[in-house]
Amino acid sequence: MPLQTKVNRYLAQGVPGAKATPDQSVYTPVNPLASKALPVGGFVFPVVEESVIDNTRATNVAGSATEVLGFAERVINYVNWNLLDDGTLTVPEGAALTVAVRGDYWAVSSTAATVGQKVLASTADGSISTGTPDATHLDTGWVVKTPGAAGEPIIISNWTPLVAAPAASE
Repeated sequence: MPLQTKVNRYLAQGVPGAKATPDQSVYTPVNPLASKALPVGGFVFPVVEESVIDNTRATNVAGSATEVLGFAERVINYVNWNLLDDGTLTVPEGAALTVAVRGDYWAVSSTAATVGQKVLASTADGSISTGTPDATHLDTGWVVKTPGAAGEPIIISNWTPLVAAPAASE
């Protein structure tokens, strides 16, 4: 890997797990620990053991969890000890995850995405697809904000638009 030759002033566009709008996110009250090495840019679930939900640990396999914990954000805070190694979009096992419950993020869907479609999380690996929920793809409450073909970066969000207050009756 060559040495860095350029420094940008703005956020990289299209990196899975990166914020699409800076400083407008809401996170889980506690940063859960990764129960195994987890990719960023997908959804995570709480660890469920013996019917007890543990929100302090996260995994990308739903198991018996029926709802997502949140979206795994890309945060550059893991030390890469060998400077010649490539970077990774994986959070190491036992490390704290930054999990967004609200915001605008870059993601990659395994299906074509159109504006307004529901964002789904695979119960097998937390990866993203769009369309109609089923037994293996849970509705996350997020929607597609920018269109894209399968495998291309898109923006997903779960901010609801402001609704105008009803007019006062006379």
